Amino acid sequence: MPRVPFDPKTDYYHLLGVEPDAPSETIQAAYRRLAKAFHPDLNSGSSAAERMARLNVAKSVLLDPQTRAVYDQVRIPRAARMERERVAAATSVRNVGNFSVRYVPYQPSRPRYRVVSTTSARAMPRSGFDRGTGILLLIAVPLIALLSLYVFQAVQLSIEPLKAASTDATLAPGQNAHTTSRGAADGVFQMIRAQPPSRDLALRANNFILARSDSTPESEELRADGRRLLRSASSGDAEAWDDAVGHICQLAGRC
Repeated sequence: MPRVPFDPKTDYYHLLGVEPDAPSETIQAAYRRLAKAFHPDLNSGSSAAERMARLNVAKSVLLDPQTRAVYDQVRIPRAARMERERVAAATSVRNVGNFSVRYVPYQPSRPRYRVVSTTSARAMPRSGFDRGTGILLLIAVPLIALLSLYVFQAVQLSIEPLKAASTDATLAPGQNAHTTSRGAADGVFQMIRAQPPSRDLALRANNFILARSDSTPESEELRADGRRLLRSASSGDAEAWDDAVGHICQLAGRC
């Protein structure tokens, strides 16, 4: 515990005008010099008495080794904070006319202040904003043009009249069915014409008929001819085989 009570918020070194590492002799001499200047017997008023009381406390704290050691421990963080506040205040910007004077902490290798034109400082953000706007426009304009072209083509397609249906698509169902059955009959005829009765050939022809026929009467007759081909090939009846081939030829339009 310190022997002398003190206020850690008060800078007693600054109050006596000495350095923090000053010896006791220097502190004692500084106290005597200030005491002569602010002694209540030599100065009237309450401010002199108050100042003298503070000088007495500073002397008592700094001349007592134990109290001074404790005071130095609690004073160092506050001194560092005061130094940071002093630097922040020193680097503040003060406008003078059209120029800004920026004060910085003293450094031997560089000037203590720099003069900056406020007009130039205000113009810099605007130029950066203009560049950003130009880049955005450079990207957005082609995209907008492509979107407009797409919308225009979509509108053109929506208002274009429908084309007339092809004549092949408007054929009657019976006519289409007839064409299909005739094609199947023609394929079977090409397979079995000028061929002797053969069960293997009759089987292939009948399968072809079943795969290509539909529900029209011509297809029904073609399926009947396929069955006749199978029967005549199994029995070896050449006359029945020729009759079935002849009828298939008629269905195919070749006879």
